[in-house]
Amino acid sequence: MSIIKSIIKNIRDSRTDIASRYAGPSTSVTSETKNPELPTKWDKAFLKSLEWKRFEEISMEYLRIKNCMANVTCTGADGGIDIKISDGSGKVFAVGQCKSWSKPIGVSLIRELYGIMAADNIRHGIFLTTSEFSKEALEFAEGKNLLLIDSDEFISLVNNLDEIERKRLDNLARSGDYKVPTCVKCDIKMVKRKAKTGKNAGGEFWGCVNYPRCKITMQVKNQEFLKS
Repeated sequence: MSIIKSIIKNIRDSRTDIASRYAGPSTSVTSETKNPELPTKWDKAFLKSLEWKRFEEISMEYLRIKNCMANVTCTGADGGIDIKISDGSGKVFAVGQCKSWSKPIGVSLIRELYGIMAADNIRHGIFLTTSEFSKEALEFAEGKNLLLIDSDEFISLVNNLDEIERKRLDNLARSGDYKVPTCVKCDIKMVKRKAKTGKNAGGEFWGCVNYPRCKITMQVKNQEFLKS
């Protein structure tokens, strides 16, 4: 069974687990009650609290746990690609994109990933998000070698890892400052500022510490880019 098929199988299994969990009695998904040494189970609130770079890192680490030779591309403009997955000979056979968003992922981003796959002759594509996918995005991906993993599926995949694997991923996710976003250009943590003028005067935003040399900004609430 190929690596990609193995991941798909895990996702299908997780869907069954999600369905049974919602059908049964209400239980907490934020803590382990039987064994206090187990890492806290993930939920949507925690996943959405991760800054974009940390989400990218844990997505790559999950793939590595699943025996994928995954590497993150350089910080900054990535040409639509965040993760490259290679085979034993070093040839890239799958590419991945990560988006730490609150709004749904539209079809344009999925088309972009598929276009890169076609242009570079890459067989498989994986798109991971802290959000969900639009109906059009899901319809476009159907029947193609595209694996779309939304927040529910990613959380289930993490929570279904064995104890050692889950601790490994959880330690990476929670180490250091995992909430303050990283500047996509300078690869350093941003600082919170207040707008002094304009229609957003008084509102908070994340700004690069290298301002005015770097004018990258992000919204505080959902970490999406502001038009600079």
